[in-house]
Amino acid sequence: MKKKEDKIENKDTINDTKKEKIDKESEVENKELKKGFFKKVWYSIDKIERYAELSAEGLKSALKYLAMLILVIGVIAAASTIYKTSLVVNKISQYIDQKIPNLTYSENTLKVENSEAIIDENEEFGKIIVDTNTDDEQQINKYVSDVKDEENAVIILKNKLILKTSGVSGSANYNYEDLFGQMGITEFNKQQLVDYLTGSTMFKYYANLFLTLFIYAFAVYLINTLFYIIIISMVGFLATMILKLKIRFVAVFNMAVYSITLPTILNIIYIIVNTFYKYAISYFDVMYVMISTIYILAAIFMLKSEFNKKQGEVQKIVEVEKEVKEEQKQEEENNKEDTKKSEKKETKKKKEKSKDKENTEEKNEPGEPEGSNA
Repeated sequence: MKKKEDKIENKDTINDTKKEKIDKESEVENKELKKGFFKKVWYSIDKIERYAELSAEGLKSALKYLAMLILVIGVIAAASTIYKTSLVVNKISQYIDQKIPNLTYSENTLKVENSEAIIDENEEFGKIIVDTNTDDEQQINKYVSDVKDEENAVIILKNKLILKTSGVSGSANYNYEDLFGQMGITEFNKQQLVDYLTGSTMFKYYANLFLTLFIYAFAVYLINTLFYIIIISMVGFLATMILKLKIRFVAVFNMAVYSITLPTILNIIYIIVNTFYKYAISYFDVMYVMISTIYILAAIFMLKSEFNKKQGEVQKIVEVEKEVKEEQKQEEENNKEDTKKSEKKETKKKKEKSKDKENTEEKNEPGEPEGSNA
């Protein structure tokens, strides 16, 4: 009987512990729903075991978090480009001031006061060719051919500018009418051009350029990141199938969103470093996907481990309940047997009592009167 009571108490303790755990988890989850962006960043990097909770906040919350991440990297990328552009513009203004003869721009035509073409090699801009006297297409094509093998090159003509930059095949043509027209410039001379490139009026240009670059960077990073997330989600969903975990794809997708946090931060650091130093990492995209995949697989394996643990607790409760039921059944059977024995004893007692009563009555019965036969 004591053993039965101990088992019932053990069952109640397990149930109470489980209930307390569920209540505690529910309370923690409600608090986690109020997490801010930076706390989610921290959890996404350092608290892999919280991925299930982050995923449970829903697709809308995950996409909002993703948009915030892309917003940050978009701002950093645009600001980095503006900074590097400002450095290049300052160097261009110095080069014009020091090495280019007097020049004038009017009626969409640039005129450099030099009878012959200027050809110069520069560490920053590569090969520079200045010829504002020719309209000959063959000569212009020859200039383009001369810089074909150069990483960077600039060809300045009377009505357009031709740029060749490293990493880009071919060259880009910029018409002066369109280029200066966007800035509201119709004419200038050498000194005015230098003053304009180094003056405060460039801030307005940089602000407009920043907005354009930010929109472009946001769109590009968003598309690329969503592509990576889909790939990572497919790998994660395949892992859940192998581990026989019943998890919806949208939940795995949410976890994949949080798994790209660390690679995104590394990408931001990479952009900042490249702003000041020319530093390239080969196969950065591969590393990006691998880190995210490791994160999501680790989160899925933790879920599997937690599931097995909870399943073991449930199994333990079931076994205790089964033992208690068996003991209750055995006790009921024993009670029935005891009741039957008691009934038999009671019946036997009643029979013995009845027999004793009969014997007593026979002894007390009066005899025949003496002399009756006389």
